[in-house]
Amino acid sequence: MKHSNLYYTCKKDGIYELCEKATGVRNQFGIDFFRYNTMIYDGKTGFRICAEDELPVFLEKHVASKEAYDELLKAEMQRAGLGLSPRYTQPDVRREPVPRNENRVLERQIGSKSKHYFTRTDTLENGVELFLKDADKALGLYSQLLYIRLNGWMVGWGSLGRKDEIVEELSAPNFDPLQVLLDQHEKEMADTQHWANPSLGDLFGCREAVEARNKPIREAWEAKRQRDMAEREAAELAREQEQEQAYRTAIAEAEQKLLSGEVVQEADINGSSLLLQLFRENNINVPLRTQGWIRSSLVSIQRKGDDNATYYYRRSDSSVIGEYIMKLIKVLEEKMGDTE
Repeated sequence: MKHSNLYYTCKKDGIYELCEKATGVRNQFGIDFFRYNTMIYDGKTGFRICAEDELPVFLEKHVASKEAYDELLKAEMQRAGLGLSPRYTQPDVRREPVPRNENRVLERQIGSKSKHYFTRTDTLENGVELFLKDADKALGLYSQLLYIRLNGWMVGWGSLGRKDEIVEELSAPNFDPLQVLLDQHEKEMADTQHWANPSLGDLFGCREAVEARNKPIREAWEAKRQRDMAEREAAELAREQEQEQAYRTAIAEAEQKLLSGEVVQEADINGSSLLLQLFRENNINVPLRTQGWIRSSLVSIQRKGDDNATYYYRRSDSSVIGEYIMKLIKVLEEKMGDTE
C-alpha cells in the first residue's frame, strides 16, 4: 500500500499529530513501525505499540507473522472505531527533501582510516579551497583546523585562528603546498634516527614504506618502554618491601617495649595507627567504636607491673580500653614465652 514519508501519532480523540523527528524501525516482519520520543508506533494507524526497549519482547510474544499482526491491528482498529493514518490516506503529502549542501563533502582525512564530512568555507583566487571538519565545530576558534584537499586527501594546514596568515601563505605566487609536504616527507625519510610521519606516506602513496622505515624506531621505543616499566615495577616492589620491613620492625619494637614496661607512643605506620595495629596483629578484636577512639584519642600505652597498665589520651576517656590493653599484654606474654 502506498504511503507518504511522514509519520503521525493517533491521539485518544482520534486526532492525528504529525511527528517531525520520527524514524522508521526495521524488523524481521517488514511491519511499518516508527520510533518517536522513545516509544514505538504503528505506521498505518499511529497507534502506540510499546516502549522502544520492549519491542523485541512484543514481537516475540504477539507477532508470529506479518499476516497475524495485520489481523491483530484490524481488530484493534474496529474496537477503537478508527481508520488509517494520514500516512496512508494522504500518500502524496510528503516532506520535501533537504536541499543538498554543495559545500559539504565526504572525504578522506590524512592519517585516518575512515571518511569524514568537511564544509568548504573559502575558495582562493588560485583555486585552493579551504575546509573545516564538521566534527570539529565544537572545538572553538583556536582548536579547529583549516584543511586543504591534496591528492584526494584532506590535509590540516593550521588552526582557524591563523586563517589570515594561512590564506596569505597559500595565495603567495608559486607556492605549492604539495611540494612543501613532499620536501618535508623526503627530509624525514632521509633522517633514519627520527620518526617519519606515516600520514605523509598516505599523501604520497607510500605508507607501507614509511612504516617499514619506522619499524626499528618503534621497536626501540617499545624496548625502552618495557625497560622503564620493569624499572618502575622493581622500584615499587623495593618500596613495598621496605615499607613492610619498617612495619614489622615497628610492631616488634612496640611489643617489646610494652612487655618491658616502656611507654609505647602512638605513631603513623605506613598510614595506619601503630597502637591500633598492635591489637590487630595480635588478634585482639576491638569494637569498631573503640577502634575509632584509638585513632582519634589514644596517645600512648604502658604496662605497670604484672597486672596493670596505664594509658594517656586526648579529649574524652574510654571505659573499655584498659581491658583490651591487658588482653594485649597477656597475648604478648604467651607469644614471647613461645618464642623463648
